[in-house]
Amino acid sequence: MVVMKKVLFFAGIAAAAGIVLAWGRVYWGRRVNSWATGKGLHLVSFRGAAAFEGPGGALRSNRQAAFRVTVRDAHGRVRSGWLLFGRSWNPFSPPDELVDEQWD
Repeated sequence: MVVMKKVLFFAGIAAAAGIVLAWGRVYWGRRVNSWATGKGLHLVSFRGAAAFEGPGGALRSNRQAAFRVTVRDAHGRVRSGWLLFGRSWNPFSPPDELVDEQWD
């Protein structure tokens, strides 16, 4: 009985973590796609930046999110670059506000 409760507890935690991670991927996918559409671009792919990668690198705060994006413009040209959302110094700024765009 006790073992079953522990198994269910940890299964619940794993399920909750999976849901949160999946929701984050969907949310940021929509946010980055909205940014691309607003600029007249087609989002080809995006991924979150690892530590020390992209704008701000190791100095990014928990309130910031960086993404590596690949987009296609109306003429078919493909470009890659970095997007940085959120300001580290302003706790009142929205965390999904685009603050930096860097192109390769």
